[in-house]
Amino acid sequence: MSGKIISIYSSKGGVGKTFVASNLAVDLYHTSTKNVLLIDCNFPFFNHVSILMQITSCNSFHQIISEVNNPSNWIDQLTKHSSGISVIGLSDDRSSLEKITAETMEQFLMIMAQHFQYIVIDLGINEKSIFDKIIDMSSMLVLPFTLEPVSAEMVFKDMSYFQKMSWPKEMMFPVANKIGENQHVDINYILHEFSRKGKNICSQIPYDKNVSNKMSQGPYPVTFMKDPITKAFDRLTQYICESISYGQIEYQNLHLTSMNSGFDPEHSKIQIHELLLQSADYKEIRPDADTTPEKRENLKELLAGMIAKIIDNQMPQIQRNFREAMIQAVIQEAMGMGPIQDLLYDDEVTDIMVNCYNKIFVEKNGKLFPSDKKFHSEDHLMNIIVKIVSRAGRKIDLNTPMVDARLEDGSRLHAIIPPLAINGACISIRKAPKKRLSIEDLIQKNAMNLQIAEFLQAAIRAKLNILVAGGTGTGKTTLLNILSGLIPEAERIITVEDVAELFIQQPNTTSLQSRNQNMQGKGEVSIKDLVKNTLRMRPDRIIVGECRGAESHDMLQAMNSGHEGSLTTIHANSTSEAINKLANLILEANQVPQQAIKEQIAKVIDIVIHIKRYCDGSRKISQVSEITGFIDGIVSVSDIFCYKPIQNTHTRTTGDFIASNYQPKCLERFNEMGIHIPREIFWGD
Repeated sequence: MSGKIISIYSSKGGVGKTFVASNLAVDLYHTSTKNVLLIDCNFPFFNHVSILMQITSCNSFHQIISEVNNPSNWIDQLTKHSSGISVIGLSDDRSSLEKITAETMEQFLMIMAQHFQYIVIDLGINEKSIFDKIIDMSSMLVLPFTLEPVSAEMVFKDMSYFQKMSWPKEMMFPVANKIGENQHVDINYILHEFSRKGKNICSQIPYDKNVSNKMSQGPYPVTFMKDPITKAFDRLTQYICESISYGQIEYQNLHLTSMNSGFDPEHSKIQIHELLLQSADYKEIRPDADTTPEKRENLKELLAGMIAKIIDNQMPQIQRNFREAMIQAVIQEAMGMGPIQDLLYDDEVTDIMVNCYNKIFVEKNGKLFPSDKKFHSEDHLMNIIVKIVSRAGRKIDLNTPMVDARLEDGSRLHAIIPPLAINGACISIRKAPKKRLSIEDLIQKNAMNLQIAEFLQAAIRAKLNILVAGGTGTGKTTLLNILSGLIPEAERIITVEDVAELFIQQPNTTSLQSRNQNMQGKGEVSIKDLVKNTLRMRPDRIIVGECRGAESHDMLQAMNSGHEGSLTTIHANSTSEAINKLANLILEANQVPQQAIKEQIAKVIDIVIHIKRYCDGSRKISQVSEITGFIDGIVSVSDIFCYKPIQNTHTRTTGDFIASNYQPKCLERFNEMGIHIPREIFWGD
């Protein structure tokens, strides 16, 4: 099928639909010098085209398919009009119509499309299956209306109906007919209404009170070539031809394979998406065009129109149902996460690492595996990154080539683009767990034992200040989430994060997130600024997602100023190293003597928990330590519990959680607050 089917339709009578169809068909023939077929599908008001075109005898669709057995001979049975076009009617009576099926209509149109470059259908049939088939096979819809409020409203409803059938606005052509017949309606008002709904009127056909007499002499484009009506049809024809050719995108170097010669839907989807990314219209879309549900729906509609034009140019042979599937697939590529969308849905995947557009790795059960997913190109990957960070209220460009962002499901994304990323843009995604883990889950996963869990629950209730340490991907934030869930609901919690990852369930919670500077170098709000601000918000507990800089000192001061029971994390390989790391961070950002810093740490921090990832990918609490004092310039740390691995291989890690026989000083605090904890949990045996 290569011919274009143009359906003329209106759900309201009296708008001149047959008049538009007949003259448009003739104008297409004389303007484009292509073969044109006009089909009268106006049942039950058949023969409108024949009457208007002064055709005395016209074979019907039913006659041809029932009397001519060889479909290749159907072309010879069409009626040739003096204007040069061919004409055929649908049927002569209702009983004949009942014998026509959607399948026979499809076969007929497929054969006609091999001979005619344009097939204009005056569509008004009531049989839904045939109507839907014609609509599915059409390349565009022309929707005539008159300057009446009811007629204009009906065309809006028609457009809305067809959009639900996967028709983009760009392939629907509203045509204002009989301009001047009703002098009480202002054309500018109608034009404004169409513009407000995001659509322009393609042509304005003036009213001619002598239309019947003139049409009896022949169609306007043939008999009255200089008439204003003919000029209006010339404009409509030009509009249609330009839309069909759609020359805004360069296609010379890319040709999609036809359905009859090894058509590959996945390959076609990739190519169509690449063309979309290259199009000038797409590049003009603002990065924040889908930051709200309403904007997202508008963008989907806009993209559907762009994609539909590309498909019409590259794959005119496909039917509407496949076309709709292709449009939705490309929209998903353009608006979703592309090839990594499935990885985000995979519950076994915890981390996604895109090293470059065609190299993706994932983490499952603590181990890294290469993925067979890949982006189409660097442009595809960059498009996805820009969309993601824009939705999160961040930006990424040459001036800001790296960014942290939070996805809608709570996952954390870090992206770096050239020139910082030498091999092309790269992203890292730490997926948020769909189920919030509890301390019982960690016991079941053998990440801790019952004794450690009992101690940590008591430490939270006693409002001890806790520092969680560990390497990248060991589960620091997960443990922080679990510990925060043990805080009594009566207390007020303030969280401070660079990228929001914590999911605090308590009702009296306020979450703060830092902000990067804008392109003018202004507007930055740092973690340090937010930590200072929390002191004015009457917090009972302050939770800082991670200490990485100057905020470390402010966090210590907050813990030391009546905000006990606060929590934070730090990157470190042991509990003792966590103390040194915290001291160095404060020293780098503040002109404070190191001895004073360590003395303050020993005074403020009560418990340090270290988490480690072992060779088999499992994560376990390797140390729970108490800071016992500051002696000879050194912060003394005593282990309460530790994990002793017996076997640590890539396939299995086994061992025991051991109590060190150390009776922690915080037991006095527990007693003061009426928290009873058995002394037996600290016995080494």
